Amino acid sequence: MKALLDTNFLMIPGEFGVDILSQLLGLGYTEVFTIELVIRELERLAVSKGKEGRNARIGLEFIRKGEVVILKAGGWKADDEILRLAKTKEYIACTQDKGLIKRLKDSALPFITLRQGKYLTESKK
Repeated sequence: MKALLDTNFLMIPGEFGVDILSQLLGLGYTEVFTIELVIRELERLAVSKGKEGRNARIGLEFIRKGEVVILKAGGWKADDEILRLAKTKEYIACTQDKGLIKRLKDSALPFITLRQGKYLTESKK
């Protein structure tokens, strides 16, 4: 099964100290993906000072370790592309973004999110 990570999801390890890869594997997701737009957003955030910049740098390091496959995606907005890919039902979106979660729910699509700052859960729509 394929997990598609958005920007704020990739910042979870820095913010909460959660090993998202292990937890995704525990949920049965053996392939982990993100899109180029997310990488650009993390790179933009990584130059800022403070916690947000640090968390973005940790997210980029997670990607650089080679555990995440980067997909080329059209469009200008990462959330739109993640939703489009989730609609193919080939990927499940992994996000903390409330706006994207609402759009996924409105489209009756499952998603993975962090609960109680400790563990990942899969919504069934």
